[in-house]
Amino acid sequence: MQQLFFIEKSVAGRCGPDNCMWDLDELHNNNVVAILSVNDGEMVHVSLLDSLGISYKNVPLSSNAPALDGDLELCLNSLPQILDFIAQHERNGVVVIHCKSGKDRTGLALAAYLMRTKKLFPVEAIDAVKRARSIAFTAPGWEEFSLKVLSALKYT
Repeated sequence: MQQLFFIEKSVAGRCGPDNCMWDLDELHNNNVVAILSVNDGEMVHVSLLDSLGISYKNVPLSSNAPALDGDLELCLNSLPQILDFIAQHERNGVVVIHCKSGKDRTGLALAAYLMRTKKLFPVEAIDAVKRARSIAFTAPGWEEFSLKVLSALKYT
């Protein structure tokens, strides 16, 4: 399963099919049960995912780097949906989170996941994602923005 990077046994990130084409049969054969797009979901073939029994959801995070006005609120509204989707599916197999490059928006979603499940502080969660994906949080201003988002994130 090339291109995947795991932060947990059942949660992985990767680049999107608009950057690096996916082999959906390979993902399915390796117990991928759900895919979550945190970008616009470009080139995701939902009907093919459905035919393989792979659940899919699209919950966009900000694509701006550096962040613009309104991006904090967008991310704070989207992250609970993202975390709920992961929680709903991770017990059944692997959940893959992606954006275009699988580094910044994907990294933010994965860091939020680690904060919720491992009770990590924002800086610790960002560092854990960077250990798994060294290019994570490298877009201009993205690490600082992610720290701001994660620090403001509230769990219910």
